Amino acid sequence: MILMFLVVISFCMGFSCAVLVYKNKRKIEIKNKEEQYNKLFLYFHILNMWMEMRQKGKSAVSFLQKKQIRKIAIYGMKELGERFYEEVKNTDIEVVCIIDKNPQQVLGDFRVISPKENIPKVDAVIVTADYYFAEIKKQMEERVDCPIYSLHGVLGNSFGRNF
Repeated sequence: MILMFLVVISFCMGFSCAVLVYKNKRKIEIKNKEEQYNKLFLYFHILNMWMEMRQKGKSAVSFLQKKQIRKIAIYGMKELGERFYEEVKNTDIEVVCIIDKNPQQVLGDFRVISPKENIPKVDAVIVTADYYFAEIKKQMEERVDCPIYSLHGVLGNSFGRNF
């Protein structure tokens, strides 16, 4: 009888532990999906604003030109970074370097450095990884002596919206 009681108690405890592990795993999965959704929604908003701006004949670089920024570093060379680079490369804005956490994965005819390397003197750093802007800005403020703008902010200000 005692043996049967111990077996039942052990089973219940094991089952309870399995349920807790499953619930914690699901919470983490849900949190990751929410983060991915929020990131994609922000990117959609940025691209939509950019497209609207272009349709109205405005340029993403007008804010930089208004601020007399001539030399920039672009932080992040995923999709939005690539689009921004294409937008500025044939203007009077010089892209001095690309800063990326994975510089070995970035291909192109430009200088690519890690955020841990010495960052050349620039007039501004443009962070295209907007979802992580606060974290990146804090990190970059310790490394550079110039303004640090989010791509969202540059586009918004170029479009006449203050961010």
